[in-house]
Amino acid sequence: MRARFLALWLVAVLAAAASFIVHLTLRFETVRLGYDVGAARREQRRLLESRRLLTLEVATLSQPDRVEAVARGAFGMDQPKPPRIVTLSDKKGRSAPSGRAQ
Repeated sequence: MRARFLALWLVAVLAAAASFIVHLTLRFETVRLGYDVGAARREQRRLLESRRLLTLEVATLSQPDRVEAVARGAFGMDQPKPPRIVTLSDKKGRSAPSGRAQ
């Protein structure tokens, strides 16, 4: 009788210990995943801010006045003189200035 009681008591203690270990493992995993989610959200916010800044930069750099200022200042470009403009005909006989799509 005593041996059976000790065996059952040992099984109960081992079951309680095993369930406690499983509980702690799940708890630590939950905390770790929470930190991972927080880091991913911080990275998402950083990337969204970077995207916003890059979109703003694209809008600024693609303004016609800015493009013209860079073309004139950095590259020494200017409006072409009328004799330099060549008119080409398409297959339908229409003519369009070179470099322009219709």
